[in-house]
Amino acid sequence: MLFDCLRTGGSLPGFSYFGHPLLTDSGVFLLVGSQHLALALSSFYVIAVTTRLLWVRFVIAVTWAANPLFYTLAHCVGGETLSMIFVLLIGATGLRIIRHSHKVPKKQWLLFGILLWLCMLTRQINAVLAGLLPLTFVLLVLYRSTAVRFVGCQSCAGWNGPRYKQCFQKAIVAVAVGISSIVLANASLRTLCYAVKIPYHSVVGFAFLGRIKFLATLPDEERNQLLDKASKNANSADVKSLIFLLRNEFNGRAASWDAGAFQNTARASLVPSEGDLTQQQRFYHALNGMVPAFLWPPSKILISAVATDFKRSQRITIPEVVAFVFVSSRFYFSHRDVMPQCASLITFRDKNADQIFGIFKSHSYFRHPKNVSYRAFSLVWIVLLAALFLIAKTHKRDIVEVASYATALIVIAILMMLANCVLAIFQPRYTLPMWELTLVSLSILFGGVMGTLLHPSHPLHSPKLSDQAKQSDRVQGS
Repeated sequence: MLFDCLRTGGSLPGFSYFGHPLLTDSGVFLLVGSQHLALALSSFYVIAVTTRLLWVRFVIAVTWAANPLFYTLAHCVGGETLSMIFVLLIGATGLRIIRHSHKVPKKQWLLFGILLWLCMLTRQINAVLAGLLPLTFVLLVLYRSTAVRFVGCQSCAGWNGPRYKQCFQKAIVAVAVGISSIVLANASLRTLCYAVKIPYHSVVGFAFLGRIKFLATLPDEERNQLLDKASKNANSADVKSLIFLLRNEFNGRAASWDAGAFQNTARASLVPSEGDLTQQQRFYHALNGMVPAFLWPPSKILISAVATDFKRSQRITIPEVVAFVFVSSRFYFSHRDVMPQCASLITFRDKNADQIFGIFKSHSYFRHPKNVSYRAFSLVWIVLLAALFLIAKTHKRDIVEVASYATALIVIAILMMLANCVLAIFQPRYTLPMWELTLVSLSILFGGVMGTLLHPSHPLHSPKLSDQAKQSDRVQGS
């Protein structure tokens, strides 16, 4: 809208426009174009930090360009696109921090904290990323403790008390930065809601309604057993009432249970007055209260459902995630009444659902790599990690910083996927952070392997950092 006003010479819209924006082809085009530019710059930053070898950067760039996942998401309008960009930047910034052998500059900590804060504003599940650097430093100490025996790197043997203390101090700073970012993100959301006069409430309860949809597939006896346990764990009468409504819903029409319809029914039953905001907040608190009632203590039935979804996430391929994005774009055609502004956009104008999905079918780019699941990528990661240790042992290289950070990326990726499976029903799009962090980790390991194998005399970190490490060793040695 702003671009159209500038192009036609019209008056600029006021602040009220941001409360009720208008969708135009030019506006969406600029948004999508800026997202692609941001993705290109963030990808360039990640690849540049991963390795200093030009031809290795080229190989990684070509591999990333052949991956349709990032490109497809950058072509979408939604918070997950911005989350994807911030996750890449966090991956690169974290690598720069872990490579500092001595003191990490304050601006690096500040940048990491800001990126983490912004990332959590796009998706709350990104709060798990706050554990990335603390976990890295823990793994670094563990790697250092065992590297002398299994890798034989000479620099590891020189690790003494002051070095462990320094690593511990960095871990404390990383924890402080993570906690501060989480607090700031929560405070920012509350402040923004207060500014626009919208009551703040967590959406975890709404997401969890999708999670418990698996109850529809259970026998009546098992379903009632789980509901009885949840009702016993409920901490308020409102939560017990919602669970009672759930029991009635599943007993009556379990096979066709709809989470959205239940939400409306439960709201009307628990809070008859639509205009009372205080009463509405009561409904949200009750909905969120169902989450701990079902999750703690965990039941075998729920654990089994979570495990089933998690296994699905490990078998999924990149084309399946891309296909889901195209399928989601067809949502408009069955919900035209709730998305009236989309009718004028070129994406949907004079088109139908089959034509939208036909784009995926007609371009082979979106359907590769075929039959390569996340599990296969995990096996490649293990091979690269083992190769890095083997080559480092042969050339007496210190690679524990790279190895610890690459491992932490994988662990956090798995934890984020597991948290999604616990709190919400599985959707292919929820695997995006897992794919992102894994691809960044693979790129780091590949760059480390190539750098160690072809240029054994060059350090994996920058010369400046290497000089700092040597200076620190001289000081401690004296």
